[in-house]
Amino acid sequence: MVRNDAQEFFETGSKFHELGALDDALTYYQKALAYLKNTDEKKTKADALLEIGNVYVELENYEIGQKYYEKSLKAYQNIDDINGEGYALTGIGLVLGKVGRFVDGRGYYVEALNKFEELNDKERTAIIHSLLGETYESQGAWEDAIMEYKTSSSIFKKIGDQERKNRIDNLIDGIQDKRSKTKTTRNEKILAISYLFAIIIAEVSVTYINKEAGLVIEMVILFALLLNSSLDVSYNYAVMLRSMMVLPIIRIIGLTIPLMQIPTLYWFPIIAIPLFAAVYTIMKNQGLTRKHVGLIWGNKKVQFLVALTGMFLGTIEYTILKPLPLIGVFDPVTLITGSIILIISTGFAEELLFRGILQKNAENVFGMAMGLLYTALLFTALHIGWNSFHDLIFVFCVALFYGIVYQKTRSIVGVTLSHGISNTFLFLIIPFYASTLFHII
Repeated sequence: MVRNDAQEFFETGSKFHELGALDDALTYYQKALAYLKNTDEKKTKADALLEIGNVYVELENYEIGQKYYEKSLKAYQNIDDINGEGYALTGIGLVLGKVGRFVDGRGYYVEALNKFEELNDKERTAIIHSLLGETYESQGAWEDAIMEYKTSSSIFKKIGDQERKNRIDNLIDGIQDKRSKTKTTRNEKILAISYLFAIIIAEVSVTYINKEAGLVIEMVILFALLLNSSLDVSYNYAVMLRSMMVLPIIRIIGLTIPLMQIPTLYWFPIIAIPLFAAVYTIMKNQGLTRKHVGLIWGNKKVQFLVALTGMFLGTIEYTILKPLPLIGVFDPVTLITGSIILIISTGFAEELLFRGILQKNAENVFGMAMGLLYTALLFTALHIGWNSFHDLIFVFCVALFYGIVYQKTRSIVGVTLSHGISNTFLFLIIPFYASTLFHII
C-alpha cells in the first residue's frame, strides 16, 4: 500500500511538473519521498530526489537544488544506476554553471559524459557536449566552445535530430560573430609583447651574459605572470598568463638542478617531469579534457604524414647545429630507448604545452592568426640557448608549421611524433652517419 501511494504521489508530482506548477510538484515529490523513507524502493527514492533537485533549480534555488542532486547521486551510486548517476552529475554541473563556477561545472559534465558514453546514449552525450560548450562560451573561450558545439552538432546529425543540430549550428555562428567582434585591449597587447621580450632577454642573458642574472629575470617573470593573472583581467587573458608561467618554471628548474653528472640524454625526462605536472595542473584548473589539448587521433593518415616530416626536419636542423650524438653506441636497443625518451620528453611534453595549451589559450585571446604567431615566437625564444641565429629562423618556421597543423586538425598526435622523430634524427641517428650521408648528397 505504501509503495502504491508513493508511486501515485510521484506520478502526480510529475504531472504538475510538466504543467509548470512547481510548488505543487514539489509538494507531491516530497510526499512520495516521505512515503519511501522506510522502504527498499531505492530507485524511486533516487528519482524523487533528482526531480526535487530539478524543481528547485527551476525555482532558481540553486543551493538546495544542488543538495538534492548530490543526494540523488549517492542514491544512484548505491544501486549502480549509471543512467541516474549521469542525470544527477548533469544537474550538479548545471547548478555550478548557474552560479558562475564554470570550471567546477565542467568537471561534473565530463563525469556525466563518461556515464552516457558508457551506456551509448547518443542523445544525452550530444546534450552534455552542448552544455560544456555553454560553459566555455560564458567565459569567452570561443575555440573550446566551438569544439564542443561542433561535436554536439555532429552527434545530433548522426541520430537524425535535425532540429537540435540546427539550433547548435546557430550557436556556432553566433560565437564566430562574437569572436570577430572581441578585440584585445591595447594594454593587453602591450603586456603580452612585454612578456615575450622579457623571456627573450632572460634567454639571451642565460646564453650569452650571466646565468645567475638570467635566473633572476626568470623569477621576476614568474612572479609578474602570477600577479598579473590574478588582477582584473578577462578570463581568457588570465588563463593565458597562467599557462605561460610554465615557461619560466621549467627554465628555473633546468638552471638550478645539478645535472652535470647525468648523461645529456637523461636531462630531457628530468625536465619533462615537472613540465607534465604543470600541464596536468593547468588542465585541471581550466577544466580541460584530452580532446581540448589535442590528444585525439583525428585523421590517422594525415597524422602519419605529419609524423614523417620529422625525418626531414631533423636532417635539416642537423645541418644547422651539427650536435654530437646523445648516445655512445649506435645499436637497436640504445636507439629505441633514446627515441622513446625524446618522443615523450621533447615531442609529447613540448607539443602538449605549446600547441595543446599555450596556442589554444593564445587563440582565445588574440584570434587564430595572432595566437599562432605569438605561440611560435614563444617557442622560438626558448631555443635561443642553441646559440644559432639560423636555427632560430628554422625553429620559428617549424613552430608555424606545427601550429597550422594543430589549427587544421585540433590534434597534437602528428606534430608530437614529428617533433620526437626530428630530435631522434638530430641527436641519435644523423650524427653517426653525417659524413657518409652528406658526402653522398
